[in-house]
Amino acid sequence: MALSGTALAAGADQPPVRVQMTEDGPVFVTASGMTLYHWIVDEGTPGKSMCVNQRHETQNGQMYGIFALPSVNTRKTCVDKWPPFLAAAGAKAEGDWSLIAREDGARQWAYEGHPLYTSVKDHRPGEVNGASINLRNRTGWFPAKAPLDFPPGFKLVRRPEGLVLATADGRLAYVRREARIQRASSSSTEILQPIAAPGFGKVSGKWSIVDNIGGAKQYAYNGEALYVLPDGLTDVDVEDRLTPAVYRRATPLPPQIRTRFTVVGDIYTAADGKSLYAFSCAELDAVDLLTCDDPGDAAVYWSALCGAPDECSRRWRPYRAAANAKPVGEWTIEDVSDPAFLEARGVTAPPGTPKVKAWAYRGRPLYTYVEDEIPGETLGHAIQYYNHSNFTVIAVPGEEQNF
Repeated sequence: MALSGTALAAGADQPPVRVQMTEDGPVFVTASGMTLYHWIVDEGTPGKSMCVNQRHETQNGQMYGIFALPSVNTRKTCVDKWPPFLAAAGAKAEGDWSLIAREDGARQWAYEGHPLYTSVKDHRPGEVNGASINLRNRTGWFPAKAPLDFPPGFKLVRRPEGLVLATADGRLAYVRREARIQRASSSSTEILQPIAAPGFGKVSGKWSIVDNIGGAKQYAYNGEALYVLPDGLTDVDVEDRLTPAVYRRATPLPPQIRTRFTVVGDIYTAADGKSLYAFSCAELDAVDLLTCDDPGDAAVYWSALCGAPDECSRRWRPYRAAANAKPVGEWTIEDVSDPAFLEARGVTAPPGTPKVKAWAYRGRPLYTYVEDEIPGETLGHAIQYYNHSNFTVIAVPGEEQNF
C-alpha cells in the first residue's frame, strides 16, 4: 500500500486505516481517526500479543519482594488501556499488513509484524497522547509511523521549528545561506557538504535532484539544495546562520504557553515564566507494565509524592486556561480535578470531584509547583515515588535536555 505523508483513505480490500499528519510526522489511524500504536514488549513474541485482558494483583518490588498493587479491584487490564485493533470477519492479510490470533479467538491487525492498538489516552481524532518510550525498561509504546515518500537515506526529526529533514544517521539537512561556515571555536572555515544523489535517481513531490557547483548531483527539497555540516561541526557552530530544511512547521503555541531555557534545558512555561509540569506513572514492577496516571488509577501514586493529599494539592496547582482560551495542536483544555490528590486508598478523579478548566499537553494536565518562586525554576522536577511516578517539566521537542 503506497502512502504519502498526507491523510489517505484505504481501499475496500485493505485494512480500515488512513494516514494522519501529526506533530511527530505521519501515523496510521483508524477509520475514525484514532492513532494506532505498537508495544515494544511484543517484539519478543512474533505473531503474538502480550497485551491481554488479565487483571494483576501483585508486583515484584525486587529488593522489596512481592507485594500487592494498590486499588486492585479497580485496576485496569492492558486491554482496557490499550484496546487491540481488531479485524472484521473476512479481513485478509496484504503486504505489510498481517493478522494475528488473540487468546479469545479474535483476530488483530499487525503492521510490519507489530500488533496494533489504540490508547485510552487519546480522546480526539489525531491525538498521539499514548506515545511513551522507556528503552531502559523495554516498555515503550510507539505510534505506528506511516512510510514517507522520501528518497532513500532520509528521515524526519522533530525540532522546535517543526519536522526537519535529516539523513538516516541523524545529521540535519540544511538549506544553504552561506557557502562557508566559521567554527565557533576558531577562525577556520568549512565548506558545507552537499547531500549526494545518484546520477539516475528518481524523486517525486517536492524532491528534486540538481547539479551542485562541482557538477555532481545532489538532493534538493522544495527547490533548495540540501547540505549537511562537515564532520566536527555542530548546530552550535551554525546557529542563526543556517536554516534546517523544514518539512512541516510546528503549530504555534497558545498565548498562555511560553518557552524558556533552564538548568534542565528548554522547557515550556506558563505566561508568567513559571515552569509547567506533568505527572507520569508506570507500574514497571507489574507483569503488564501499565501506566498509572489516568483518571481512575490508584491515587496513592499521586498523594505519596507529598506524604498527604492536602499537601499535594497545595504544592501542585492546575494551570488554568483563560476564559477565551482555545485548544491548539497538542495543547488542549481539559476538565482537571481540583483537588486532584485524594485519599490515598482511593482512586484519582472519582465522580463528583470538583473540576477546573486547565491546560494539558498531549493529554496530560499541566501544573505549576508552589516552591518555584522565580521564572525558570524547576524545583519540582523529577520528584519521584518508587522511581516510577513523578512530576517532570515539559521539554521543548528536539532541544537537548540535561535530565
